[in-house]
Amino acid sequence: MIRKGEYTIYNGREYRFIESDSVEAIELISNDNNEMDNGFTYYKNNIYTKMVGVSEVKELYSIHPYAVYKGEVFPASEERRNGNVLLDTTNTELAKKMGFERTDKYMYSKSVEWDEVEIFEERKSYTLD
Repeated sequence: MIRKGEYTIYNGREYRFIESDSVEAIELISNDNNEMDNGFTYYKNNIYTKMVGVSEVKELYSIHPYAVYKGEVFPASEERRNGNVLLDTTNTELAKKMGFERTDKYMYSKSVEWDEVEIFEERKSYTLD
């Protein structure tokens, strides 16, 4: 699984989160129905949420996944369709050299198998505005 987005530590566990209307609170997201025992409520489609104060969490951070493919680094995500790793670039020459397909005016993408890449994450501090 490739993680991407905003995360926090709450009660010793890592959760994805989204900002709420209040600067002092965030909404935790889980896919574990056992979290209902911890005050989470069912949202929909195996998604459970809980509002918590920012002062209740350890830290806020953003995760950006990357993949090393044939010696080059690309932003990475997981393809929903087949579970492969999806690589993207706006570098036309690199895209042609690596066999990427044009998917947008300036974007090129390529689907690769997990064993063709090495995944790593960039983690940056996140602040609520």
